[in-house]
Formats: sequence, structure tokens, C-alpha cells
Amino acid sequence: MITSKRIGRCATTHAAALVTALSIALASAFAASAAPVSDIQGYPILEALAAKGQTLAPDTTDWMKKWKGMNLDDSASYQFKELSGSTSINMKIEKIDSSDPKGYKSRGSFIPHNSAANPDVEIGAFQLGALMGFDSVYRTAAPYVLGPVGSKALKSLIESAHISNRQRLENKANILKAIQSGMPLKGCVKAKKDDTNVALDEIANTHAAPNGAPNQNHPIIRLLQASAPQPVQGRNVTLKSGYVGDELELAREYSVIMLIDAVTQQWDRYSGGNVVIRKDDQGHAHFYATDNGGADIASSWSPRNLNWFSRFDRSAVQKLADIKRFLDAPATGYLGYTDPKAFVVDLGFYSLMGPDIYVQRLTRNLGFVLDYVKATETRFGNAAYFQ
Repeated sequence: MITSKRIGRCATTHAAALVTALSIALASAFAASAAPVSDIQGYPILEALAAKGQTLAPDTTDWMKKWKGMNLDDSASYQFKELSGSTSINMKIEKIDSSDPKGYKSRGSFIPHNSAANPDVEIGAFQLGALMGFDSVYRTAAPYVLGPVGSKALKSLIESAHISNRQRLENKANILKAIQSGMPLKGCVKAKKDDTNVALDEIANTHAAPNGAPNQNHPIIRLLQASAPQPVQGRNVTLKSGYVGDELELAREYSVIMLIDAVTQQWDRYSGGNVVIRKDDQGHAHFYATDNGGADIASSWSPRNLNWFSRFDRSAVQKLADIKRFLDAPATGYLGYTDPKAFVVDLGFYSLMGPDIYVQRLTRNLGFVLDYVKATETRFGNAAYFQ
């Protein structure tokens, strides 16, 4: 992953499971998913939302435009000079541009499967955020299959890099093995981080077993408890020096992140460096989920993420319920889809498992989350939702 980690026992076990899953997926050449392509022709779900009249975040539309038609095998247009990541191994993308003083413009990074970075969830978490109307708090990501030129560049960068971290060495071996196999290297492209982004470790108890937990004394986490007073629109909250935002807006944003973390089975949000904030053009602070790859939607279900909060955005919950209804009864349709397998692949769950498994696991996870929301509403009434 791009940010630094304190890997606990749970994370180590999960990382080992992801390495095993990665090996299986590489060996099978991802036969069950959509046909691999090495350029981005479109964004089916995002385009369907826009066609329905939903306004996407400026970041989202900006990166959609930058990536549309991008083919990283076009060596006359793209170059690769640097890896990124601390435990994971990712490749920075530079679009050659002689008009820029640097000689290039960033096009983000290509992220292959790493032991602690799951590109499927990077894409899926962002697009779930968009479906709920909160893509502004997620770092944009899209599926991408690296072609032979890009794979050769990644191989060269990895082989020439000095890598001593144990997990990075494991990732190095796995990625090189995947490239050597000649199989398509599936992953995602991920937007460059916002220049104003900064970690908010104050909201995390990084020492909690097994791999961190929310700091229940943080004002935002307190507001996400149904037993607490409602957050107030127009009241300012200082998250960090120079980062001031609206109390209600921030609480809604973080509640949505916690909902999606529960759906995707995020185990690494609170290990350190993975709760991030940034500023908008007016200087107001917002949450910014930049690193979502420490999750596995297909893993065994755990209620761990749900037990940490009990106040929800009503509209976001309804939109999750709409997805669940479609997965349960495909004939009802959703956003133009009548095939759940096509939907989950377009959502971003396309590389580690077959679409049948992803449909089953997403349906299961949504069911558990919605059951928890319903039980919370039964207990607390309207206090379970932002007013």
C-alpha cells in the first residue's frame, strides 16, 4: 500500500491469505473475468450515474478524462521511472508533456496485486462511494491490465530497485513471477494523491489489537454513535491545525467510509496512516479515503467494522439496499444492469475471483451490513440516522 503500516497479527494472517489468493489467481489467468484490455475505453458505472443526472465529483470527472483512451504500451506518450509504496510495489505513470517544466504530467500509479494491496477493492470502494453519492471522499481508481511494454518497464524497475522490506521482497517475487508467466497483469490505475492530503492518526487507536481501531474519544467517532447528540450543520470542527470542516458534513463522510469498510471487510484502516483528510478549493476539510486496498470482500465475514459505529446516512443506506435488492432479484434491474455478474465486474471486482463468487460475497456482505443498520434503527429509532 502507499502509506506506511504497522502490521498486526490479523494483518499478517490476511496478507498471507492474499498472497495465496494471488498465486491461485495468477495461475488461472483470471479466466472467469472480463476480457483483458490494455487501454481504458470507458467507465460503465460512472457513465450510467452521469446519464441519470448525478453530479460526479470534480476529481472523478478529471481523472476519467485523463485516463480515457490511456494505453500504457504507447511508449511515445508514457514513461515509467519510479516505483511507489512502502510494503506494496506500485509503478508511477508519467505522461510525456514537453510543455510542462518537469517534462511530464502525472497520471497516477499502476497497482498490481500485492500482499497488502487489493486493486479490486481500490476500484470497488471508490465506485461504491460514487453509487452512494460520496465519490468526492474517495481516491479515484479504475481497472487496468498492463500490457507487455508496461510489464517490461515494471519488471526493470523492480529488478533495479533496492528492496529490503520482507513484505516488499515477497511482493517483488510474486509480481516478477506473474510477469514472467506472460499472463495479463491485472490491477488498477489510481489517481495521484491530492496535494493537501494529510494523515489523521488522531482518529485511530493504532495500538488496539489486532490491527488498530477507531479512537472512540475522537469527536467524529463520538458523533457516529446513535446514543450521542446529532452533529450540527454549520458548526466547525478542527481535525488538525489548518484543517477545519463542517461537523455534519464530516460526520456523514466518515460514516459512509465506515459503511463501505464494513462491506469490503477492511482490516487496515486504523493501523496508521490510512485515515486521511484534505482541503477543497475553498479550504474546507474533508475526509479522503486514499488507501482502500487493505480489504478483501471475499474473506470470511467479521462484524468488527460494524461494532464501531451506529449512526448512518439514510440515503447511503437506501442505495446499498437498492444494490442488494438487485443482486437478490436481478430481473428488477439496477442502473441499466440485469446481470449481477456484469455489474460486479464493472464495479471493479474482476481479478482475484470469478464473478459468481464476487456476486455471492457482495450479496452476503450487504446483507450483514443492512441487518446491522436495521437492528440499530430498531434500538435507537431516528437517532440511528443523521437528521
